[in-house]
Amino acid sequence: MLAELCLALLGWIGGDGRLAQKGDAATRSTYEALVEQAHDPKPDRRRSAIRALAEFQTPAAWVVVLEALTDRESAVADAAQLVAGRIADPKVALELFGPLGLGSKEDQVALRAAEVLGRIAAPVDGERLARELSTRHPELSRILVWSIERLAERQKLFGRADKIADALARLYESRGDHGLACAALLALARVAPERARPLSLEALADRAPERRCAAALVFARARTPDALAAGIALAADSDVRVRMRGIECLDSLALKPALLALIARLGEEPRIRLRWRIVDVLQNSSGLKNRLDPRPWKLWAEQLPEGGVLRRGPPPKDSESDPRATRAGGFAGLTLISDRVTFLFDFSGSMWTAIDDGRLPKDIVADKLRVALESLPEGTEFNLIPYTNVPIPWAEELRPAKKSEVQRALEFFAACRERGRGNVYDAALLALADPRCDTIVVLTDGVPTGGVHSDMDVIAPLFLERTRFRPLVVDTILVDAPPAAARRWQELSRATGGRSIEVDLGQDSP
Repeated sequence: MLAELCLALLGWIGGDGRLAQKGDAATRSTYEALVEQAHDPKPDRRRSAIRALAEFQTPAAWVVVLEALTDRESAVADAAQLVAGRIADPKVALELFGPLGLGSKEDQVALRAAEVLGRIAAPVDGERLARELSTRHPELSRILVWSIERLAERQKLFGRADKIADALARLYESRGDHGLACAALLALARVAPERARPLSLEALADRAPERRCAAALVFARARTPDALAAGIALAADSDVRVRMRGIECLDSLALKPALLALIARLGEEPRIRLRWRIVDVLQNSSGLKNRLDPRPWKLWAEQLPEGGVLRRGPPPKDSESDPRATRAGGFAGLTLISDRVTFLFDFSGSMWTAIDDGRLPKDIVADKLRVALESLPEGTEFNLIPYTNVPIPWAEELRPAKKSEVQRALEFFAACRERGRGNVYDAALLALADPRCDTIVVLTDGVPTGGVHSDMDVIAPLFLERTRFRPLVVDTILVDAPPAAARRWQELSRATGGRSIEVDLGQDSP
């Protein structure tokens, strides 16, 4: 086996494959059994073995874990990716640069290793990471840059900061991949804030909305005196995605002038999703339950003291009596507050397993979808993306909620009989690719089972990174989700400014 060959070459096991380090016979026996189990035909057993091997915290065990990054079952490879972040030995960390990591011939393994480097417990050579960056490999470089940012934030990055900053600045100044350039700007703001500031000021007027979003994130994080003016300008941007980040920039300041600017924007903002985002900010800041009318908010804000930072209250709890309904009413108990929405449907096994009264969840969802789509307000645009191992989009992009389009969408959904594993990550990325979409509504049992990634502890951070320069709100409708899965979806929704509810499809509510 590759793991045994690597271990033998490193001198960590003997020629017979037994652990060469000191330890009692029981420990050696357990270790050897786990190494064998890590190659078991059953994915669940391989995943359990990988998690258990990480507990050994030995070079030998870590090589077996890293080998599992190549596993064809995403649940196993995701488990290896997650536990590898616990590597604390700098010598073992170097393996992430070799053939088991960034040097792998498999692109996906290199991407996994690049992400692990940002969470690793051991310190990492930032100059070596910087040498791996290239505009010729934008996806890999973007993850590496994100890892540099996270390492710098945790003070786990060593090496000459000026050389690391030079590499990041070169990436930002390239005009190829905006996502890579924006990631470089945020990392630069961690490594060398003084070099990031003038670039962020320039980005405020950049033609690419992604770069203006990146500037908003830098100013929100820095909270420098010029952040207020930047936030006000970005909250009035022509691009709705930039306006979302501008609103959040003003929110981060927690200052009276920023709140007054948000209230002024509330009276002018044309998009319903952003108006309610402002209301969320104001409610969290004040503890009040005022809604879309800016007048009571202005009366409240004018009474605030001029100096100091406003103290925050706890975030509001999700509620089935959410007051933010438009004329759209809702879908399966979730109020719809977006006029640019894509619905994602988990067509894995749970959708085709009859409930106690004999009905199929898929048929129940079809009825609830009809009610929701037929009540969409004029001017709303929507799309449907059922997903199994691959996304199955109804349309290539959002379509207007005209009667004819709604009927076509409902016929598509009724005729869709695909089933298989649930690859939510690729479905979400497909929705993300439509620049007009500002919200996805995911109906799922909460447990991804297909695709390159199927563990929410891997999916959520990767998705949040992908949406930093292109905001997308995630609302979730969970059907019979296990408690741990429900909690992860709730955290993801909250992090994007969305909501998450749990429903019983057997109930008669629309």
